Amino acid sequence: MRYQFIILLTFLYCAGATAQRKCGTAEALQQRVQKIPRLQELLQKNEALMLQGQQRQRMHARPEGARASVSIPVVVHVLLDNPDVVTDAQIQSQIDVLNRDYNAANPDISQVPPVWQPITGNTQIHFCLAQRTPGDEPTNGIVRVKTAPGQSFSILNGAADAKYAATGGTESWDHSKYLNIWVTRLSGNYLGVAAPPGTGYPVEQEGVVIQYTAFGTTGSVGQVYNLGRTATHEIGHYFGLKHIWGDDNGACTIDDGITDTPLQGDNTYGCPSFPKTDNCSSSFPGIMFMNYMDYTDDACMHLFTAGQVDRMRFVLENIVESLMSSNGCTPPLLVNNDASLVSITAPDGKICDNHITPVVVLRNRGINPLTAVTIWYQLNSGALTSYQWTGNLPSLQQTMVTLPGTDVAINSYNLKAYTQLPNGQPDGNLLNDTANIRFRYDAEARLPLSQGFEDDSFPPPGWDLYNPDRSFTWERSRDVGRNSHASALIRNLGYNTNDQADDLITPVIDPQGADSVFLFFDVAAAVYSDPATTGISWDTLQIITTNDCRQTGTLLYSKWGPNLITRAKPIQTEFVPAANEWRRDSVDLTAIAHKGKFQIAFRNISNSENNIYIDNINIVTKEVNPSLREKGILVNPNPTTGIFWVTFYQVPEDLQQVSIYNAQGQLMGSQPASAISAGNRLTFNLVNEPNGVYFVKLIYRNRANTIKLMKVR
Repeated sequence: MRYQFIILLTFLYCAGATAQRKCGTAEALQQRVQKIPRLQELLQKNEALMLQGQQRQRMHARPEGARASVSIPVVVHVLLDNPDVVTDAQIQSQIDVLNRDYNAANPDISQVPPVWQPITGNTQIHFCLAQRTPGDEPTNGIVRVKTAPGQSFSILNGAADAKYAATGGTESWDHSKYLNIWVTRLSGNYLGVAAPPGTGYPVEQEGVVIQYTAFGTTGSVGQVYNLGRTATHEIGHYFGLKHIWGDDNGACTIDDGITDTPLQGDNTYGCPSFPKTDNCSSSFPGIMFMNYMDYTDDACMHLFTAGQVDRMRFVLENIVESLMSSNGCTPPLLVNNDASLVSITAPDGKICDNHITPVVVLRNRGINPLTAVTIWYQLNSGALTSYQWTGNLPSLQQTMVTLPGTDVAINSYNLKAYTQLPNGQPDGNLLNDTANIRFRYDAEARLPLSQGFEDDSFPPPGWDLYNPDRSFTWERSRDVGRNSHASALIRNLGYNTNDQADDLITPVIDPQGADSVFLFFDVAAAVYSDPATTGISWDTLQIITTNDCRQTGTLLYSKWGPNLITRAKPIQTEFVPAANEWRRDSVDLTAIAHKGKFQIAFRNISNSENNIYIDNINIVTKEVNPSLREKGILVNPNPTTGIFWVTFYQVPEDLQQVSIYNAQGQLMGSQPASAISAGNRLTFNLVNEPNGVYFVKLIYRNRANTIKLMKVR
């Protein structure tokens, strides 16, 4: 069963009463494994890798003094309704604590019992508040973001919501150059949670999140957890450490993977007296409750062991080694005149109009105010176009600049833009002057349009992909299709991030005034969970249409779970449909086609269930009866033998109902306008009524219309 309890080999579930230390790292990871069981294999491989690394380090042991000293830049993101509550001094106090604790320079290390003093470890890791941004500008390493009043963040997925502006948080800085710490209000009485590298978290989520009242040693810090040891503990998780008591809930069968830490049955609260024994270490010296990876009060945490240091250094040197070469601790050197192009925002990707108007982000990275600069751009290897910008842009500020427009032909393009002569002077830093972007303008499609994904190219020519998280997305599946050799597939079973949308988008389609347009396609889908289970977030397939190059969209089709699947039983391996596990679905596109040129997006919203396939896409037109087009309404067949239809070319907005009366004025049947089907049609049945004259009465808001109908045998 998918939602069974899983014992993690990497982190133990963190529990504790409200007044006691409560870490969310292992619980968040367990939640991810329960939702995405294949992560368990990744965690096991990661643990084996670290154990092997520790063994190699012990075989080539060297004095700690010979170990290279490393500086790691830290960026602190303060997320609170009043972010100024966490002062600069409080943040610096936490950095000072980390530098003492990770270098065995904390004054209370003298309280480590003599039996364990010889194995006290020194990581030679130093932390600094970042001195330069990812864009090489000066910073104090602190980002403050104001949240909604009283907002708190769940530890779910490592407190992922704190790490995206779209969910009320703020984005991380480059994970390969900075250790990201988010300081905020955590719900559920948690003090902290880590998203360690190598455990399946998206890279932009890696880092630690700390409760703001347990961060540093001054300012908003509370009692008991007031010496900065929560960050010491969580960063230990970031560097691969498990809780000291291991993963066995007191069974003494599995420890924390560190040879010089004693076996321990469970976490320790408060501030015990030494020695303290338990069921796993019942004789002197007992358990190492003063280790930073236990749950004791801040005042009773004093050390990492040499074995723990070996593991942390292995992670640093082999998994996050780019942190060691980061220049984030070195302030940048600004020059007097430096005009930078941060990016090109338009055009981008697939465009729907052959006229482009480039838009660039101009930033003044120089000391002097920027009052003039020449901006050039070039398409492929074509002619250069120049624009003379003037204004008054202060140092380290930016603005959007719209460049002269031009028309493009059907083709793929590289647009390069660059700056020259800021303030009429040579640019002091040529490395940030240039920006590039790729876009393309495709030929429009005509109807009928068919796509079976038989050609090797994917997406097919003129089609496009929307993959915002740059992770799993639509791909071509070879040798799997409905009566074909290929199809389009999205591997939801392997998708580790929930609620991500990925689109497979058609070319721009010109309906050329077609009366009716319909989409037909084959679909095959399965789920991992039992379809009868309630409360599941299912994978979803949607059909969205747009008339404005995806600026807005109209949802015409949405199916998920039991309504989408073509295999009734759940499957825990990758779903590959059999010949009888396909279904033909259709969507009426008439309304959107009447608005002009359009595109269709096949959108997958992943919730890690199982794979979805689509194949044999056909977009076709259907001609309208000339009388219907001329009169706007048609009653047919007339005469009728019993079954007849009332069909509208376009449904009048003020239509309320359609009623049928016999020649004596008796009501034979009535249907509201809301009952009109996708084909703009109502169906009536007079099979059991006598032959004769009948009247179809159309009742509008302020008027009525009657059409005569004959019934004959």
